[in-house]
Amino acid sequence: MAARGRRRHPAVAALLTVTLLLLTGCSSGAADPKPPRPPADGGDQRYGVAPASDPEVTYQPDVVFVGGGGGSVRGLSEDALTWRIDPGASGADKLARGKVMFLTGRAVGRVLDVRSDGDDLAVTLGPVDITQVIRDGTFASDGPVSLESPTRYDGGTPFWAEYDAEAGGAGGGGGAGGAGFAVTPICCARGVGAHFTYDGGGIRISGTATLLMKKPTARFHLEIRGATVQRAELEISGVAGLRIEIAGATDRGHNINKRIPIPLDFSVPVDQILGVPFAVTASQLIGVQTAFSAKDGNIKAAGEWSLGGSLGFGYANGAFGATEPWSLTLRNSITDSITGPSVGVNGIIVHYQAAFRAGLGALGFTAGLYATVTTSVGLTVGSALGSPITVCRSTQLGLYLDYGVGYSIPAGLVKVINAFLDLVNVAPIGAKAGIGGSDVLFSKLDLQPNTRICRS
Repeated sequence: MAARGRRRHPAVAALLTVTLLLLTGCSSGAADPKPPRPPADGGDQRYGVAPASDPEVTYQPDVVFVGGGGGSVRGLSEDALTWRIDPGASGADKLARGKVMFLTGRAVGRVLDVRSDGDDLAVTLGPVDITQVIRDGTFASDGPVSLESPTRYDGGTPFWAEYDAEAGGAGGGGGAGGAGFAVTPICCARGVGAHFTYDGGGIRISGTATLLMKKPTARFHLEIRGATVQRAELEISGVAGLRIEIAGATDRGHNINKRIPIPLDFSVPVDQILGVPFAVTASQLIGVQTAFSAKDGNIKAAGEWSLGGSLGFGYANGAFGATEPWSLTLRNSITDSITGPSVGVNGIIVHYQAAFRAGLGALGFTAGLYATVTTSVGLTVGSALGSPITVCRSTQLGLYLDYGVGYSIPAGLVKVINAFLDLVNVAPIGAKAGIGGSDVLFSKLDLQPNTRICRS
C-alpha cells in the first residue's frame, strides 16, 4: 500500500511479513563467522568487492558470508532492495530471514526475505548498523582518499524515490522522483550537486544546486569494541562554496512540495582494511517547495557563497565534536538577483542535501561513518502592485550538518515501511540508527530593502 491508486510493490509484500526483524536482530548463537576466500579475479566489481578473513576482526554471530564476491551476483532489482545471487555460492544455503548477508561491500544488510526465483536466489535486504556486522575491529584510511574520480552506481527508478512531501508518501511515477521531475546529479572533482527540472500541473521549475569543492578528499578512522563504537573520525576536505540557481513559474496558481532522494551513489572503493571492503560514497537529495499566491506567479534567482575548511566530526569518550567550515562569505548576492513580477507574493524553497559516507552498503543503506550537509534557501519576492513604493525581496539561508556512525534510510522508503508497520501495530522505525549529532552551521535572513514595510 504505497500511495493511493498504486499497485503494491513486490518488495513491499516481503517487508510486511518481516517488519519485526527491522527492529530486532536475530542471533544463531554461532561463534565468530569468517569470510570465505575471495575469488582470484575479485569477482564482478560492479557489485562490490568480497570481504576477506583477518584475525584482527571479529564479526557478529548472525553474519552469513556468501562466497564468490560480485561474481555470485546475477542482478539487482530496480528498487535496489533485492539481490539475485547464485544459489550454489558457498554460504547461500545458510541465508534466512533475520540473518545479515555479507556478500560484497555493497551487498550487505539484514535479510528481510529469501526465496528461490527460477535459477536464482532472491535476497531482499534491509538496513543494518555496522556494529551489527562487526563486533571488534579498528579501521582507518591510509592517508586521504581522493573523491575526484568516483564510480557511478545508478539505482534506476526505485519506488522509494517517488516521494511527495505534500502527500506524505510515495507519489505518482515516471522518472527518478515521480511524475514531471528529471534530475541530473554531478560529482565530484569540482563539487557535488544536481540539476533538476519539473513540468507538471501548470508549474515549471528548473534549477541547479552545487556544493563546490576543490580536490575533495576523505579521511576516516573507526574503532569498534564489543559491538560499541569507541572512537570515530570522518573528515571531508576541499569544501569551497555553495551555488544555487532557480527559476519557477505557474500559470494556474498551483504549488508543489517535493522531496526527491536521488537513487544513485558516487563511490570510491578503499583498499580492504583488515579484509573489510570499505568505500567512501556521496549521495544526494533535492527538495523544492513553491508558494505562488497568484496565477501568474514566477520567481528567478541565482547566488554563490564561499566556504572554507572541512566537513566532518570526531567522536571519543562518548562525546562528539564537529569539524565545520571556518568561514562563509558572499560572492554573488542571491537576494539582489531575485526577480518575479506578479500581482501576488511569490516564494520558493530549495532544499539540497549531500551525504558523505565511509562504510558498507549501497543506495541509502550504507552503514558506517557519515557527514551530511543540508542547505535550505528560501526566496520571496513581493507583489508588483507595491512597486510604486517598494518591491520587497528576501533570502533565508540555512546550512546544517548531521554526523555520526550508523545508517540512514531514504525518506520515501521509511514512509513505505512504516505504513506497513502500522498495519501490524509495530512502532515505526526512524530514518537513522546508531549514534550521532547535528549542528547549525549558518542561518541568516537577508531582506532588501530593510524597511518597516518589508519587515512587516
